[in-house]
Amino acid sequence: MRVLFVHHDANSGDGHVGRAFAALGAEITVHQVCADPGSPTGSTTFPDPNHYDQVVLFGSRWSVDDPQVAHWVEAEIEFLRAADRAGVPVLGLCFGGQILAVALGGSVGRTEHPEIGWLPIEVNAAGSDAGVEAGPWLQWHFDAFTVPPGATELARSPAGAQVFRSGPHLGLQFHPEADRDVLQGWMVDDLDQLVGAGLDAEALLAEADRFHDAAAHRARRLVARLLASATPDLGGEDRCGTAADDG
Repeated sequence: MRVLFVHHDANSGDGHVGRAFAALGAEITVHQVCADPGSPTGSTTFPDPNHYDQVVLFGSRWSVDDPQVAHWVEAEIEFLRAADRAGVPVLGLCFGGQILAVALGGSVGRTEHPEIGWLPIEVNAAGSDAGVEAGPWLQWHFDAFTVPPGATELARSPAGAQVFRSGPHLGLQFHPEADRDVLQGWMVDDLDQLVGAGLDAEALLAEADRFHDAAAHRARRLVARLLASATPDLGGEDRCGTAADDG
């Protein structure tokens, strides 16, 4: 199982999601878009999606429509459309879900209800059938996506749609990868966002510790279901154990 991780920021980490793919035997290749911390300058050359069985798009401090990153956002959108044509499943996390939505015909814009912190989502009947869980999930976003044409919304929050499925692709607005190390990486550049929102960084890190085990189980179930839907021989929830109490 060849999996491509696309990291947009130099301080991006794969956390719970990386460990979940590794536990299922994935051969992981990393494509780094922006190499310098805090810099919007990034690579405009993306790998051939046909070389992979799964693509995972991580978050970013940048907005999809920020002109500073248009040079690589446009290239990534073409890469995602090529993956879609090739039938290569894409999992998008936060910014990753937003750029996936745009590539598939949706849109992204500022939400009136930005979210930072460990928050639950409202899962609809289709989401429950697909195994989407209510969380709490780590949120850190000021933008939100619209569900692409032909896709199915699986969950939402006051900020807007939280999960959509389009064919083999899954777009998320939240961060299932988030653990203490991932958050500390983001805080290298984005601490100002927490200060601006009146939030305490240490309290957010303490919550990451509190939810660590339950969040890890949720991420493992998410990844197992995603892969089992595309390759049933990989197995499903039985490899993940049972969820710990969220305490």
